[in-house]
Amino acid sequence: MGAGIFFLLFLLGVLLSTVGSIIGVIDAFKVSPVWGLLALFIPFALLVFWIKFWRSRKWARNSLITSLAGLLSMVLGIPFLRSFLNQPQVAESGGTFETVPLDQQPLEQIPLPDGGEEVFAEPLVPAAPTLIAISRADLIQSTDPDERLQQISSSRPDPFATVPIPPPPRVAPPPPPPGGVTAGAGTRPPASPTPAPTPASGLASGARPGATAPGQPGPRPGAGGGVALAPLPSLPQPTQAESVVVTGVATVGGRNYAIVQTPEEPTGKYVTAGQRIAGGQVLVKRIDMRGNEPFVVLEQNGIEISRSVGVPPAPETTASAI
Repeated sequence: MGAGIFFLLFLLGVLLSTVGSIIGVIDAFKVSPVWGLLALFIPFALLVFWIKFWRSRKWARNSLITSLAGLLSMVLGIPFLRSFLNQPQVAESGGTFETVPLDQQPLEQIPLPDGGEEVFAEPLVPAAPTLIAISRADLIQSTDPDERLQQISSSRPDPFATVPIPPPPRVAPPPPPPGGVTAGAGTRPPASPTPAPTPASGLASGARPGATAPGQPGPRPGAGGGVALAPLPSLPQPTQAESVVVTGVATVGGRNYAIVQTPEEPTGKYVTAGQRIAGGQVLVKRIDMRGNEPFVVLEQNGIEISRSVGVPPAPETTASAI
């Protein structure tokens, strides 16, 4: 209760003092700006203003009375604060404590073992059963890490080694045709019987591989010999790239340009790296201007051709392009 009254009187005093000071400062500005500034920044100047204009100005008198009432309200709340601070001390001093003598309660003596007496009857405790022994029979056992590690180590010791690739299966060559040679129109018996050749006997001494007798036919296709393959077509040549003439190069705005002319075009044109010419078949790969003789690299059919400035195309290239 005392704390509530104290806070109420204190807040009322602060409010009255603040209102009185504001009224006094406003009235001081009405008298003179100098008095207003002094009253605003120097509290003692505000007190001098109140005393000087106590009788002549009504608002100065009212502001002084309001400020004094606020100070009086704060002073009246001090006794209630003192009673509030002394209240817990009275409550603590009025309490009684029951003292319990400790000497009346005998302490239980713990017997200490002698040196010759055995402390534990069984010093070793039997080991508890492991988790594997007490696991249920219907559960699937987990993989043993040691066993799995042995399997991996035996199959592949080095995880970064190259994977062996098995060789492709080899097809055995077909056996040679049976012995005996057929003649042309008429047959005649051999002068002396000769044994049939075997695969292991090989070629006769002095005979060349692939040579046949005068009256014997040559090897037939599909009769055990090798199959003849068709010849591969010739690769396309960059004829149009070779027929391009580079008449000049220039650097404009930090980019390299080349003046090129193809046989299909009557005049040259400016191109840069990445553009296509000759109907889109020739790509301007890059323009090199670092050396004394700049050159342009052209690409056609995956083949790069280097063309220097002012070099005419080859005669056969020009003829083939026409």
